Amino acid sequence: MTNSAAANHNTRFGRLMLAVILGFTLVPVVSQPAEAAISRDAFEHCLLDRANEERAALNRPQLQMAYDKIDAVRDWSEWMRFNEFKHMPSSVRNPILPPNWNTWGENIAMHSWQNMPNCDTIHEMWMNSSGHRANILNPSFRFLAVGTYVDGSGWWATQLFFNASDYYPACTGTFCDDEGSIFENDIEAIAAAGITQGCNPPVNNKYCPTEYVTRGVMAAFIVRALNLSGSGNVDFIDDNNSIFENDIEILANAGITKGCNPPANTMFCPDDYVTREVMAAFMSRALGLTDTGGIDFVDDNNSIFETEIERLAHEGITKGCNPPANTMFCPKDYVTRGVMAAFLARALDL
Repeated sequence: MTNSAAANHNTRFGRLMLAVILGFTLVPVVSQPAEAAISRDAFEHCLLDRANEERAALNRPQLQMAYDKIDAVRDWSEWMRFNEFKHMPSSVRNPILPPNWNTWGENIAMHSWQNMPNCDTIHEMWMNSSGHRANILNPSFRFLAVGTYVDGSGWWATQLFFNASDYYPACTGTFCDDEGSIFENDIEAIAAAGITQGCNPPVNNKYCPTEYVTRGVMAAFIVRALNLSGSGNVDFIDDNNSIFENDIEILANAGITKGCNPPANTMFCPDDYVTREVMAAFMSRALGLTDTGGIDFVDDNNSIFETEIERLAHEGITKGCNPPANTMFCPKDYVTRGVMAAFLARALDL
């Protein structure tokens, strides 16, 4: 809830309790295994990612994780586990918020399924409650601290949203939004190699690992990764306003791309998202790959880039999209920036 909507507190709390009770009733309590199926860090970042996916679909600004607030919010989730399921009182909440906050909101949830493989169940509970959905989608909020607690009783989760001027969350590493990402090491590797600078210039403290890669961004990644340069006579008609125009035309003159509107190929479509099969074609051409090594994914037979996909797999640059079996490549899926970091790090042995 926001500080201007205190009157709705009990209503929103009631809705959330209903969602929690339904979840608790329909999902049996599991026995206590050695540990939860997903780590607490990964679960918390999953909740951030899901919130940002919902916001992106509505062109709302992305939330940034407030890393220096997580421990305090985790403490509240643990407190709820052993005391009472309720929202933070102001005596707890106000010291957590930065001094210059101007709006805030809070979601809480409990679910008895300890072995949840991801955060989707709790996220969907919140999205199915109008008050909690409103917090997730509120365009006024800019920062989010997610704190969870898990034991034999299940997951207890708290989201604290807020906005504040002159607030920059503490983080470790190059970027503040890849903590807990399975691609964090790859992201750090390509940042150290100068392949990426970030996704929010001029601050550039974010990498946006769950955002899709555009063709313009892909061109920049490959040009930097392979240290390509030079010029030629390729000039696409649709990239003059792109900040990646130079990278795009370097890529084309190197023969790595032909364009996006065959057979004319007068356009590059710099703002289109890159699919996994197109990425495979870019990478295969850029690296000069020639051998498929007998690899054959079950879902790429109808792709015009089947050969390029299997060359990429043979080199160990991609493993597949359905671990642990990895019998599929998912050629039509879009490539996220996190996945792109992994492809580049493997290709360059970073």
